[in-house]
Amino acid sequence: MKIILLFFMVASLLFGFDYDEVLLKTQATIFPKIMLLDKKLDQKLVDGKIIYGIIYTDEDYQTALEIKEFIDAKYNGTFGAYPYKVNFIRCTNLSKATAATAIYVLNSCRDIVELADIAREKGIISFAYDVNNLQEGLLFSLNIERSTIFYLNKKELYTKKVDFVDPVLQMVRFVDKEKG
Repeated sequence: MKIILLFFMVASLLFGFDYDEVLLKTQATIFPKIMLLDKKLDQKLVDGKIIYGIIYTDEDYQTALEIKEFIDAKYNGTFGAYPYKVNFIRCTNLSKATAATAIYVLNSCRDIVELADIAREKGIISFAYDVNNLQEGLLFSLNIERSTIFYLNKKELYTKKVDFVDPVLQMVRFVDKEKG
């Protein structure tokens, strides 16, 4: 029994984080719609397109690829009236020079605070797979409990570079960094 348990622990370390497929698909469906509710979205476009960066590690490349394929099948090249492109960005490669309208951070990234700082400085929307990463400075997440719950990092909302329409603010649960 101990050997089997050890095997599963080692396998999970080797193959990355275990993602909930339903949650991934829900986030991949809803996060692009949330981007469209940013009043300052036009200022974040890159060459007239939404650039949606999926932030990943090598262990999560397959998950990132599956998310992109799902998004492409669901949205067929446009988020609302805007053409989009999904880019894969390694956790260690995100910088202020990275072209992005929004980022979606997968769970195996370790330097969440640094990624959140870059997103804040660039004035782009940051989404997290795990709601707990909002306490590290990312802006938005959602979880499926009894219903779908939207979470917004209260402190990061007021960066002045991201400005959501009022109905978004009425449907979210705010997360306070200090309440860790």
